[in-house]
Amino acid sequence: MSLARASEALILRSRLYAESDKIVTFLTLESGKLTGIAKGAKNSRRRFANCLDPFTHVRVHYRVRPGPGLVFMESCDLLRPARELAEPVRFAYGSYLLELVDLLTEEAHPIEGVFHLLHDAITALIDGPATAAFLRAFEMQLLCDAGYEPQLLACSRCQTEFTADGSAHVDTTDGSVWCVRCRPSTPQTLVGAGVATLMALEAVKRIPLATARQRGFSRTVAGEAAQLMGCFLALHLPRPPRSLRLIAALS
Repeated sequence: MSLARASEALILRSRLYAESDKIVTFLTLESGKLTGIAKGAKNSRRRFANCLDPFTHVRVHYRVRPGPGLVFMESCDLLRPARELAEPVRFAYGSYLLELVDLLTEEAHPIEGVFHLLHDAITALIDGPATAAFLRAFEMQLLCDAGYEPQLLACSRCQTEFTADGSAHVDTTDGSVWCVRCRPSTPQTLVGAGVATLMALEAVKRIPLATARQRGFSRTVAGEAAQLMGCFLALHLPRPPRSLRLIAALS
């Protein structure tokens, strides 16, 4: 016997299936990420009209079948359309946010805070540009919500706190941060970083994304922060985000 449910959701991705159906992956407020089948969605003018494109905020009505597998999507109520992110640059960065959430979450395993983080990120992206600080804040907060928070302000071995004008090294094999004195003798796995960059990343861990966007990163900090977050994310993602290629093509 299937169970009827309804939840706010953000559409992560969708694709056509058979002649008129769609397979849709969406992030719900209560149940985490789910994938469902929307029967007849391609031609629907009532049940799914303008509701199944990526970025769309909906209230989805669905049924959960016993055991693993797709949920059955009955209908969606449109709460916010996707067209506000149709502009190419916003679409590219928005696609990156969706893909990170998709890659870092498992089916039917809700993570507290991720729905609201993604909702706030899409809202902020509609309202303004995707600055370096905004992107790093989203990446960092997503890792923290998922339980992968990196410790940035003290050496992983000796626990000595870094000084603002110092430097450190990040081990790309496990994300640990080392002072110059304790760093391992395997330089091929290390990425250097100024402590100013580590402090900048620490500072955006728990602030609103709209506030983070206003923070100014110097060119050096922006470059190092992007490299470091790439290392931290790579430890937990099954593959590199494909949307990065779209961002690079538009840069």
